[in-house]
This record gives sequence, C-alpha cells and structure tokens, in this order.
Amino acid sequence: MTTDYIIILAIVAALSVIQSIFGMGVLIFGTPTLLLLGYDFITAIGILVPASFTISLLQVATAGRSRVSVSRNLYWMCLPGIGIGLWIIQGGTLGSWLNYLIGATLLTSACLRFWGGPQIWLSSALKKHSIIYHLLMGLIHGLTNLGGALLAVLATSLHLEKNAIRYTVAHYYMAFGAIQILLIAFLFGEAEALLYNSPMAGVAAAIYLLVGNRLFMKTANPVYQHGLTLFTLTYGIAVLFTS
Repeated sequence: MTTDYIIILAIVAALSVIQSIFGMGVLIFGTPTLLLLGYDFITAIGILVPASFTISLLQVATAGRSRVSVSRNLYWMCLPGIGIGLWIIQGGTLGSWLNYLIGATLLTSACLRFWGGPQIWLSSALKKHSIIYHLLMGLIHGLTNLGGALLAVLATSLHLEKNAIRYTVAHYYMAFGAIQILLIAFLFGEAEALLYNSPMAGVAAAIYLLVGNRLFMKTANPVYQHGLTLFTLTYGIAVLFTS
C-alpha cells in the first residue's frame, strides 16, 4: 500500500464523518481535493464513489421510520442525466465557469436558509419545476461529481427535520453511486480500479457505524440545521476558491 493510497484513505475517512452526519461530503469535498492532487476526473470518481455509495446504502437501510417519499424524477430524469454527463465529460474536464455556478448556488441556498419566506418560495418553485431541476442536477453530477450542490438545495427546501433531510440526500446519493459504479465499470472499463479501491468502502462503513451515525443521533435538530447551513456555506466557498 503506497503512501498516496494511505493519504487518500485518510481523506476518505475524514470526509466519511461529514457524510455520515449530513448525507454528503465524500464526493463534494473529495472530488476537488483529488483533482488538486493531480488525479483525473474518472480516477477520482472511481476512488470516491465506493465510499460514498456504502455510507448512503447504510443510511437508507437503517432509516426505519425516517423514510420519506422520493420523487420519481430521480430515476426518470436525474440518473439518465448523470449518464449523459459522464459520457460527455469522459476523462476530460469542463471550464471553471460551472464550478463558479455551483458555488454561487450553494451560497445563495445558505443565505435563503436564514429566512423562512424565501425558503417557502424555493420549495414551491422546485416542486413546480421538478422535472427540469432533476435533469439539471443529473447533468451537473455527471459532468462534475458535484450534483450534491443542487441536492442540498432540494432536500432542505422539502424537509425541516434532520432525519428526513439526511434520508433524502442518502437515497439520492445511493442512486447516484449505483449508476456511476455501473458506468465506470462498463462504459469506461474501470472495474478493476473499483475493486482496487474497495478498501475505501470498508473504511467509510466503519466510520459511519463507529463514529458518524452516533454523532448524528446525538445532534439536536436545531444544531443540525445550523450545521447544515454552515456546511452549505463552507462548501460553496470551497468550490469557488478551488475553481
């Protein structure tokens, strides 16, 4: 096991704590981190997706009464959008303008969370334009692996309780991860790389079961909401400064 691999394992472990609490973190922070370390886009996805998928699967499987309904547009619009985005991007990268757009979206979402009126308006708008929003979210995730930006906006506009928010995010990320794993394995022929990165999934599962989920359960809903707002704000700033 190389030094670089150990460093990446440590990064995944740290981000797994965040994803265990908020439902996202491994992909949205891990992707720009690995790109800055010199990894290409497809390689970065192959490293991070097994860990992200594993945490999301555990969160969905153990949700119990916290389960809420999820839009069918996730499957009819969002997942095909991811496939189209991955096919377009292949092993290349897009201009930084898309990351600026994502960062601005997150900062706007964080600001809206401070006021109830705009939040209610946003929830209504997303329900009205759900098909377009899901397609756009899928395309962005396929192109950048940062669809969590729009997913965070969607989940927090639909739900106010922490269990419902995390379940929604986890359900979407589980579906995102499943389609990405299939495409990476069969479209890009990287099945061997996914197997090589399977220890990432084991580390992520251990972090979730031993640390992350316990922190989530002990966090009061108001504290969680403030933490999610800070998380969204931090993510937006990070994306802007790494673009």
